[in-house]
Amino acid sequence: MMSDETNMGAAAVEASVPMPVIFAGHGLPINAALDNDFAASLHELKTRIPVPAAVAVMSSHWISPEVQVTSAPQPRQIFDSIEFQQELHEICYEPPGEPELAETICSLLRSSGINAKTDPKRGLDTGVWGVLVHMFPDAQIPVVEISLSYHVDTSRIIKVGKALAPLRTRGVLLIGSGGLVHNIYEMSKDINTKPPAWAIEADKKIAELVQTGNAAALSEFTLQNLGRSPAIPTPEHILPAIAVLAMKEPEDHVSFFHDSFQNSTVSMRSFIIRRERT
Repeated sequence: MMSDETNMGAAAVEASVPMPVIFAGHGLPINAALDNDFAASLHELKTRIPVPAAVAVMSSHWISPEVQVTSAPQPRQIFDSIEFQQELHEICYEPPGEPELAETICSLLRSSGINAKTDPKRGLDTGVWGVLVHMFPDAQIPVVEISLSYHVDTSRIIKVGKALAPLRTRGVLLIGSGGLVHNIYEMSKDINTKPPAWAIEADKKIAELVQTGNAAALSEFTLQNLGRSPAIPTPEHILPAIAVLAMKEPEDHVSFFHDSFQNSTVSMRSFIIRRERT
């Protein structure tokens, strides 16, 4: 059941402007347990947005044959990292699910020609709770997770984003969780290792594309560099960013709320798309 605070937030959103859309460069799972600049940026971000009626997160950590959406009334917490530190196991983050929202998301996607179905057994992975634990630590707001599909490429992910955009007017906070530059094959074991020149250059170029608000341009850049540049060895971490950018309307503005690297080759650059109140 939604809290009074949640319902008030939803009403406020419907009466004024669409909810913002967020892309979080989540970095390594350990960030869920750290009190660092990234965590502080998420804490601060929460104070600048309306209280959502629900949250829907597209995570780079869940890839399936077709788009799937968690529909359990109480989704379990998934500890999905290979090297999972004890500090993370000490975190309990189990918000309620929202089966009705999951069905709505699937309906919107199917209406746009994207195969989608609900998954009543899947829980929430670190791409979801590792971000939300800093934004909504009381875990009272309903959350659903949206998977990436093997069959949705850098072009079709734009279609996914546009299909989900109407949820912004229904009090739903849409979040993409991944990384604009994400190379785990060349990353350092030291979280504080400085990024190499190629990572800095790629992060800067991608930031410029994001700033334009042009999802098609970011999609094309990704396609051209996928597997050819160490910045984008695989597509799953940047796909949520393309989807989020596709949700931008002409009246919206894009701004970055965090900018850093971890382990030399993992960018945590994060941005928000929002409309100014009139």
